[in-house]
Amino acid sequence: MIDASNNPDCGGGCLLPILDERYNTTVQEYVEIIRDLTGNDTVARVKDIASRRGVKASSVSIAIGNLKQLGLIDHKHYGYVELTDDGQKLGEILSRRHALILCFLSDILGLAGKSADAEACRLEHSMSGETLDALIAYVTRIKGCPWCGVSRHHHSEN
Repeated sequence: MIDASNNPDCGGGCLLPILDERYNTTVQEYVEIIRDLTGNDTVARVKDIASRRGVKASSVSIAIGNLKQLGLIDHKHYGYVELTDDGQKLGEILSRRHALILCFLSDILGLAGKSADAEACRLEHSMSGETLDALIAYVTRIKGCPWCGVSRHHHSEN
């Protein structure tokens, strides 16, 4: 499905795969919310997801059905929502995309914290693979690998 560890020389995950086109913005946002809710050893419940997303529980129930069909979550009726391994991988990729774009906007362009973060949230879901690759190359050339610090020269040798 998704291989988020395709550069073993820098600890893995530095090169981001292109996302499956079935993972539209809505799917990505739900995965991020579930990942955020479960990231601090807490649980994700439908009502918590609805509150975070600003929608009704019935809308979340429909989205949960879609996420389950895509193999991204496990959910028992009236139970907690948990990301599957594929859901975790997608969440990690989205987190890395966000971090890369945020690094570019704040560290390189100098945008302020909340403004840069909000813009990164918007861009991470719509950026093409080609643009993302160019951004990775640019940020790496300026700052080194955004995730592990390995220089661009080291990445290009592989």
